[in-house]
Amino acid sequence: MRGMSAVPAILMERIEAKLLERNVTAREISLAIGNADVIRNIKRGNMPNAARLDAIAAELGTTTEWLLGREQGIERTFPADTIKPEALHRLPKTLPIYGTALGANLEFGDDGGLIVLVEQTEVHMSAPLDYMARPIGVTGRPDLYVVEVSGHSMEPRHDPGRRLLVDPRRSPGIGEDVVVQLRGPTFDGEEIRHVLIKQLVRRRPGAVVLRQFNPLIEFAVPTEQVAAVHRIMPWDEAMGY
Repeated sequence: MRGMSAVPAILMERIEAKLLERNVTAREISLAIGNADVIRNIKRGNMPNAARLDAIAAELGTTTEWLLGREQGIERTFPADTIKPEALHRLPKTLPIYGTALGANLEFGDDGGLIVLVEQTEVHMSAPLDYMARPIGVTGRPDLYVVEVSGHSMEPRHDPGRRLLVDPRRSPGIGEDVVVQLRGPTFDGEEIRHVLIKQLVRRRPGAVVLRQFNPLIEFAVPTEQVAAVHRIMPWDEAMGY
């Protein structure tokens, strides 16, 4: 029997996302391209040929490249008011939410050489506290995670309790909000225990300069204390707006 190529996991994930977005069933799309079992067969691990995959993409209002994960940009082809609420309720809850708490203030130096107190957040990344629905625009991104704002240092930009979507892959730009993971030594090495939820002002040799808004402070974090700087992705971007 002739061998068949494996179905990439992202293909089925993105097909499911587009089915939810359009609020149609797999059978309806399959019938539209003349094969009632084509999507069912994909779920079973049978990779369709290029022509059939192109037909599926066309019926779903997208491209084969995007379905196969070769285009990593945000995918959005329908106005928000055409997405039915019941479709959004059926989105898979696969985005991990990590628990947070207000931590003790840290001391950093500002640009004038003065020591300032900066609000930090304790984050518990050993295990998710809960999961929430993954927006359609970020299917195929298992690296994304969610944290809740604790404290008042980013008001009115981010109020306490607001959930933030964090993108560890794309490098943040100047002026974007970020989650700065701080190094935390343990007996076994290192773990992330504390973060700073701030705005990225600039990078300079030996330090990352950040801003908070309440009170308004700019301060520098030495790079040896920084494990990672992750970009906060706006929710409208994740939804494809």
